[in-house]
Amino acid sequence: MKRILVWGTGGRAETLMAEVPERGVEIAAFVDNNPSRQGGTFHGRPVVSPATAAGMDFDALIIASVFYNDIKRQALGLGIAEGRIQTYSYLYFAGLDGRLPNETLRRLCSVPVWYHRFEILPGVTTPGMCRFKPELLAPPMPADMHGLDVLDIGAWDGAYTLAMSRRGARVTAFDIQPAVRTGFDVMRSLNRLDSRHICANVYDLDPGPHGTYDLVTFFGVYYHLRNPLAALANINGVLRPGGLLFTEGAVLEGAPAVDAAWADRTEDVRRMASLSMAAYIKGGYEGESSNWWVPNLHCLRDWHESCGFEILRAELSQNDTRAYVVARKAAEVPAEHPVLGRTL
Repeated sequence: MKRILVWGTGGRAETLMAEVPERGVEIAAFVDNNPSRQGGTFHGRPVVSPATAAGMDFDALIIASVFYNDIKRQALGLGIAEGRIQTYSYLYFAGLDGRLPNETLRRLCSVPVWYHRFEILPGVTTPGMCRFKPELLAPPMPADMHGLDVLDIGAWDGAYTLAMSRRGARVTAFDIQPAVRTGFDVMRSLNRLDSRHICANVYDLDPGPHGTYDLVTFFGVYYHLRNPLAALANINGVLRPGGLLFTEGAVLEGAPAVDAAWADRTEDVRRMASLSMAAYIKGGYEGESSNWWVPNLHCLRDWHESCGFEILRAELSQNDTRAYVVARKAAEVPAEHPVLGRTL
């Protein structure tokens, strides 16, 4: 049985704890940089400082954090041998040793953080934080996508890029993170995909350098943007006439169930449902600092329509905490102000 240390006491460590009982390892301690956590316990194990961890006896240090590279540098600086520093993926995929080629297993374990939990290879699922949602690819998403050019915005590790490629689509992934960092490159190479990856901001999305498409997926992105309407306008610009946009994300209808600041506002949310309303979230909706605007479904529809889209489908999902919108490009984006459309 391997004796391990886990660096991190956040969400990734919580997820890891759900996997440990089946992995045949002993967790000796957790490591945390926060002095207020040191000396306490996490899941019944002691929480120690990095300096203390460096002097302990262990077989592997598992970094359970999105800040893997920063923590690895810190661990190396404390004298911990690089061969003992492992990703969270290393522990998760340990049970596949002997079932996969060594190089395949090495590549899967090389990704510090998988975001989506999806079947990357037959019978092999990644340890992602967010489940793959096959319902987002249900009709009116075509089952046969041969001949379609698709843009997958917010692709991350390529869970939906892979799914649509398997249906025959020519998929271009679009994300603010490099493909080598997110696991996309590993997914692409293991599945022998020729999908293009564009590392750019959706605010810079432009048909000139980035191309035009028959279909765009926009899953789990708009509420991370300070200006979601600018993103929708740019998506309109890269869609061919009649092209389809599939959008999914957080909505206010479910806010009381998922965010403490909204827990006592159920009646307020209900009263606002018939109004086009969005809340600007200062400080982080659902504890995520990159969440900015959260609309209700009425507002989300209006955002799309104001950017030249015709709504084909709009509905709540996941106990009303999320929404799913399917829209068709029906017109170009109208001018923001009448003066902008005139020649002076």
